[in-house]
Amino acid sequence: MFPQGFLGTRADFLMDVVILALIAVVPIVLYNWRLAREGRYDRHKLFQVGLALLLGLVVGLFEYNLRLQGGIFAATRASSFAGTVTLDFWIYFHTFFAITTIFIWAGLILLSLRRFPSPPRPGDFSATHKRWGRIGMIWMLTTGVTAIPVYIYGFAL
Repeated sequence: MFPQGFLGTRADFLMDVVILALIAVVPIVLYNWRLAREGRYDRHKLFQVGLALLLGLVVGLFEYNLRLQGGIFAATRASSFAGTVTLDFWIYFHTFFAITTIFIWAGLILLSLRRFPSPPRPGDFSATHKRWGRIGMIWMLTTGVTAIPVYIYGFAL
């Protein structure tokens, strides 16, 4: 397990890193969207692949850490909201978006790496990429935003 966190809550160090990473994802995703809209596809690709690798590592460590603690409900048992509809709702709601985001994002990245030329430029796959990119962006933003109440209700209150 990891040492006590640095944000002044009951969360451990890795949980604090993960919550900050999920909050930081919001402006990064919006910036990356702007890169694509401006036609800077090479930078867009670099950011997406880099962000996916970094978040994959952080989320992998996070999941390992949660398993060591006995799961999210064991990790949040000291919360005054433990076992309440409020905390449970936010955990399940966040988890739904987090899991589906992984499939949307990873699938889109893998397909895009195969379907777009290198260096990337618009082509036959562009409309599909754009549609699923928007869906993935909304899901990613929702994942980041819904992590905040999970953290607050689970570790701060």
